[in-house]
This record gives sequence, structure tokens and C-alpha cells, in this order.
Amino acid sequence: MSEHDTLKIVIVGHVDHGKSTLIGRLFHDTGSIPEVRYREIEATCRRQGRPFEFAYLMDALEEERDQNVTIDTAQTFFKTARRPYVIIDAPGHVEFLKNMITGAASADAAILLLDGVEGVREQTQRHAYLLSLLGIRQVIVAVNKLDQVGYDRAVFQKAVNEILPFLHPLGIVPSAVVPISARDGENIAVCLGKTPWYDGPSVLEALDAFDNVRAEEGLPLRFPIQDVYKWEGRRLYVGRVETGSVRVGADVTFLPSGRRTRVKTVEQWRKPNLLSAFAGQCVGLTFEDEVFVERGEVLARSDAAPVASDELRASLFWLATRPFEKGKTYTLKLATAEVEATCVDIEERLDSSTLAVTERHAEQLETTEVGNVVFSLRKPIAADQYLENARLGRFVLEDGLFIGGGGTIRDLRAVAGKGTAQVISLDQGLTTEPDGNLVDLTRVRGALEFGVTPYFLGLLERGNRVLFRLRGPSQIEAVALLAYEHHLSFLFQRERDRICLTLYKEGEEPRLGYPIGLGL
Repeated sequence: MSEHDTLKIVIVGHVDHGKSTLIGRLFHDTGSIPEVRYREIEATCRRQGRPFEFAYLMDALEEERDQNVTIDTAQTFFKTARRPYVIIDAPGHVEFLKNMITGAASADAAILLLDGVEGVREQTQRHAYLLSLLGIRQVIVAVNKLDQVGYDRAVFQKAVNEILPFLHPLGIVPSAVVPISARDGENIAVCLGKTPWYDGPSVLEALDAFDNVRAEEGLPLRFPIQDVYKWEGRRLYVGRVETGSVRVGADVTFLPSGRRTRVKTVEQWRKPNLLSAFAGQCVGLTFEDEVFVERGEVLARSDAAPVASDELRASLFWLATRPFEKGKTYTLKLATAEVEATCVDIEERLDSSTLAVTERHAEQLETTEVGNVVFSLRKPIAADQYLENARLGRFVLEDGLFIGGGGTIRDLRAVAGKGTAQVISLDQGLTTEPDGNLVDLTRVRGALEFGVTPYFLGLLERGNRVLFRLRGPSQIEAVALLAYEHHLSFLFQRERDRICLTLYKEGEEPRLGYPIGLGL
């Protein structure tokens, strides 16, 4: 195990559905709690005249113990045979949502906790929407307190039937829905046999099945500069590799400044001669050229850079007591960057519990409301769409000295010449397979444009068809624009999670079965 193997998990759900008890169980059942901690908690329970409770393992503040309410976001560690975990306990009360979003914004995965007796509550729905808004797709649903109903399968199934129809429109497909009792330990680390009708994983087994999203294969380098140290006559640029990897000799670009150079050294404390660093590692870098950049710049490979943008379209969850207002300027924080952001439009105002659009081109958002908004930035920052790279695609918003909300970037306007769209040569990108011609865009990230040649257009003029296999729906616009500009028609088809567009010359309609013939 190493530092970059660590997975950050946020625990969310309605107040009193058992988050602190579940976390205490996870620590206990993985042997992650020192004996002195037990003695302290036992003494507290005796003083208050109550039996030992696993929830007290998380409720570290005396005020919390007295009130029996979790009011802050706490982080601590446990580990399984596969890897270490940082587990974040997020408050459930509506007035503590600001704390919850602060914790969830850094999470790789989530456990959505649901009381099987009470079922889905309004706060459960709000937290689920926040997970979607923050781009967290690796989710377990744990249906708790089944010990109170004798582990009745019908109660569990009723809860499943309530939560899944709400999650699916948000784009959240749980990897597992686990029936549990945090108090008894059923299906937490192991299955104790009280749910013989369930043959799925325990909570720990489901966590271990999650991918390490920071080490996702093919994700481009993103290294936000945290600070610059002058050390022994050198300038050492320090930060954490959020995604991808950085190597000595790599051709890199700083954004939004656009400065290019090569990596000279990769260093850690007492490890001055590393060859590379990977996602999750904190390192210092030096460069072959003398560059002067500040905190907030993002280092990336020159051939896979983020967008330098001064206008963002985003989904925002508002939490402050004062309304979020069109025309007002806020402080937007993304990775290590901070920038003044003015809201120029609230395109849609939504109810966070029902997801219904309540107003278009609104003037403000109230507390716990959601909006699709447009920001104009005082200066450019480096960013990604969150569907492409969640680490540089989600942000928090400050109203004065307080966190007012958070959200994810849906679209960006690139500053000319800095992080502009990647140009795909259709001649070079075109391959021929037994079933036809293919342009595979599944590994292309970010904005894209096409370089069109007479050969490509002639291929279509002769009655041939070309299948564009897409990474996701954000690429549809570029292919549709290509078809529009060159008087082509296209056929859309989706097979499971794959999206493809078949381009053909008008009047030469393709066979519907064609995309499936390419293994979709």
C-alpha cells in the first residue's frame, strides 16, 4: 500500500440514520481504534449514564457528545487488506450542509446511508443530489437499522424501490445496495447470517471493489501549484498530483499563463531524485527553464492541457442563508486557484428535493436550492468539465468570509490561444474495420474540433459511412457541427453506456444495425 492508493469516502444521509454508528463500526471491525480510545468513550458513556455507542467514536467534541448530534466534518483513517481509506463523516442536518459539501468536495466515492424503517427523507434526496453535483459516481447505498424490523426483506425492498428511482435520473447507479445493521455489525465487514436472503457484498467488500479514481488509466496530468519555495538557490514548485502522472523530461505547460518548459527534477523530502510521481502524491518540481508562476496555476502535459477559461457554465448548490444573486460577485475556489466570479445568468432554478425546474432566468437562488448558472471571471483559471476530470471540474463558492455553495463545471469558454480545443485529423484518426470506417473518440478528453480533408469527404461522397464512437454526450455537438457544415446526415444510437453517431451523405441512409456491428 502507498499514499496514492488511499481512497476518500464520504458518508452522507439524513440525520439520525446512523452515520456515526456506521463509521464507528467500520473502525472497530477493521481493528483501527486504539485501546485508549475505547477507555475514553466508555468513561464518557458511564458519566452520561448510557450504554456504549459506536457513534461516540466519531463524536469527538464534548459539545457533540452532550447534544448527541454530529455537527462538524471529521476525517480519520482505516484500512483493509486492499488499501487505506480516509472516511469523511458529513453532517445530516440541513443547517450543516455547508460542512457536508466541504467534505464531499474532496471525496472519491460515497456511502449513502438510508434508514430502512423511515425510508427516503428530504435530506436524503438533497445529499444524493449533492453527490451528483460534485461528480461522485462511485456510490454504495446502505439500508440501515434492519435489526429494528427483524431483518425483514420486504422492508429492505421497499427502501430500495424508493431510492433507486431518485438516483437514476441523477446519473448515480449504486454499485451495491446493502442491507445492514450498524449497531449489530451485520453486513459491515462480514455477513453474520441475519440476512440469508441477501447474497451481495458487505460494505467493506463493496468499498474494496471501487476503483482508485485518481489513478484512472489515461487521465491526463493535473498538478495545481500550491506554493513556490526558494531552496538552495532553486525555485521548487510544490503541490499534489491530482490526476495522471508527471515524469522527468516531460514537456509541460502552465495554465492559465500558457508558459511551457520541461520537468528537470521530481522531489520529495529526502527523496531528491525521483523519476516520476503519480496521482495522490505530494511532490516538488523544478524545471529546465526559469519560469515564474504563482499559486493557482495548473501544470499539465502540453499535449493534454486543461482549458484556460474566463467564463463558466456550472451547476450550483446554494447553502448560505443569504440568497445567491444574479449580478453579484463571489470568490470561486477551484483546486488551489481563487478568482472573483460574477453571476451573469441563472439559467435554471431547481428544487433540490424534486429536481423540478421552478424558474428560468431567475434573479436569485434561496438556501438549499440548485441552479444552472453562468459565471464571468475577473481573470482566467485552468479548469476541466467535471465529466472529463472531476478534480479540476468542481469548485466551492465563498460569499464574503463564508462558504456559500459548491458545484460542478458543465461547460467552459476558452481564452483564445490557451487551452483551446484539440484538433482531430480525420485522415489520421480514421481506421477501417471489417464492418466499416471508424473514428474512435473514447480516449479524447475536453473540447475538440475536426480537421477535414478532401479524402474524408470523398469517402462519404462515394456512399461510404463513418461511425464516430464517442466518449460521452459532450462530444455530440462537435460531430453534429461537422455534419452540418459539410451537408451530411447522421444517425444517433446508444448501446449500454456507449454512444455513437454514424455520418453519411444525404440520401444514403445507413442500416440501423451498423453501430452494433462494431462491438458496441
